[in-house]
Amino acid sequence: MVLGVLARPAAVLAAEGPADPLPSADSADDAGPCVPPPAGATLTLAQVRLDALRCNRDIIAARRGVEASQADIQIASQRPNPVLSLGVANINPHAGIGSGNLRSKTVDSTLRVDQLIETANKGGLRVDAARKASAAAGEVVQAVAVQQTAGAEQAFYEAVISQERVGVLREMLGLYDRTRQASETRLKAGDVSRADVTKLQLDALRAQSDMRQAMTDHARDKAQLAQAMGVPGTLAGNRLVPDWPPLDTPVPQVDPDTLQRRPDVTAAEARLAAAAAARDLARAGRVPDVTVGAQAEHYPVSATNTNGSGNSYGVFLTIPLYVRHRNGGEARRAEVDYYAALDDRNRVLLEAGNEMERLRSQLEASRQSLQQMRDDVLPAAESVAGSAEFAYGKGATGVLDLLDARRALRQTRLDAVSAQGDYAKALSAYRAALQTSTTGTATTTSRP
Repeated sequence: MVLGVLARPAAVLAAEGPADPLPSADSADDAGPCVPPPAGATLTLAQVRLDALRCNRDIIAARRGVEASQADIQIASQRPNPVLSLGVANINPHAGIGSGNLRSKTVDSTLRVDQLIETANKGGLRVDAARKASAAAGEVVQAVAVQQTAGAEQAFYEAVISQERVGVLREMLGLYDRTRQASETRLKAGDVSRADVTKLQLDALRAQSDMRQAMTDHARDKAQLAQAMGVPGTLAGNRLVPDWPPLDTPVPQVDPDTLQRRPDVTAAEARLAAAAAARDLARAGRVPDVTVGAQAEHYPVSATNTNGSGNSYGVFLTIPLYVRHRNGGEARRAEVDYYAALDDRNRVLLEAGNEMERLRSQLEASRQSLQQMRDDVLPAAESVAGSAEFAYGKGATGVLDLLDARRALRQTRLDAVSAQGDYAKALSAYRAALQTSTTGTATTTSRP
C-alpha cells in the first residue's frame, strides 16, 4: 500500500515526455494541501500514512530527484549543435575597401559551419547512463517512502503510548482523590492517624508530578508525529485513535525473493547499474571526437586588389591530439565510483538481511512479553491492589501496604502500555522491512 502511488518507474515517466513540476510541499497533490487535521478531530494510523506519503519532506525531495533525473535524460539526448562562424579579413585601411555594394567590397569575407561528431557511441552511452540514473532515482523514492512512512508509524505509536500513559495516570489520580476523601472522613472519626493521611497526600502529589511529566512527553511526541507527517503545527488539539494490532495478527512470512526485492536493495542495484553505465561512458571518452567543417570564402578582385580569389570553398577535419592525456582520470574516477556502488550494494544487502532477522526476533520477543503481561502480570497486580484496597477499607492493613500495592499497580499498568506499544512498533517495523519494490525484481550487475 505504501508503494502503490510510487509504482511507475522514473525511466518510463521520462520516456513519455517532460512532466510538469511537482507541487510544493504545502500542496503535495490533488488530495489537498498539507495542513494539520482540524482542532478536536481524531487522527488514525491510516490518515498518518496518507499524510506522510503526501507531505513528508524527505519523500517530496526524493520525488524532486526523479524530476531532475528526467531532465537529465532530456539533456543527455541532446546532440552537439553546429557552430556558425562569420568573419571579415584583409581590410586594408590605406587602399580602402572599394566602391559598390557590400558584395563588391574589397574584403575577404568568410562563412564557416563546424559540427562536432561524437565517436564510440558516446551519445547513446550518455542517454543510457541518464536513463539508469533516473531508474535509480525512482527506486530511491520507493525506499524513502517506506522508510519515512515506517518512521511516521513509529512516531504515531510513540504518541499513542504517551497518550495511554496519561490516561493511566489520570485514572490513578482519580483513585487517589477518592481515597483522600475517604481518609479525611476516617480521620475525623479517629480511624486513621494524621501521618497516614499525609503519606497518602504525598503519594498523590508524586502521581500528579508524574502526570505533568507524562503530558509534557505526550505533547512532545505529537509534535514529532506532525514533523514525521510533514504537516505544520503540533497536533496539540487532536486525539489519536489507538490502533493496537491484536496478538493473533498473522506475521507475514519471508518470501525467498523478498530480500532482493526490498526497495533499498533495488535502489542499490539501480545505482550500481547507473555506475556501470557511467563507467562505460567514461571509457568511451578515451576515443577522441572529431569536428568537421565547411567554409565558403568571398574575396573579390578590384583595381586596388588584384590578388583576390573570388569565391572559394574548403572543408576541414579537426582531431584532438591525445599527447598529454587520454581522459584517463575521468575513466579512473568512474571505475572507482562503480566499485563504490558495488560495495554499497553489498552493504545494503547485508544490512537488509540482518535487519529482517533482527526485527523478526524482536517481534516474537515483544509478542511473548505482551502475552505474559496480559495473562499473568497485569491480572495479578489488579488482584493485589484490589485486595489491598479492600483490606485498608476494613482497617485490616496499614497505609504503607496500600501505597505499595497502588505503586505496583500503577507501574504495572504503565508497563502494560509500554508492552502493547513495543509489540505494535515491532510489528510495524517488521512489515516495513518486508515491503518490496513495485518496479519488478532487481537485476544483479555482475562484477567484471
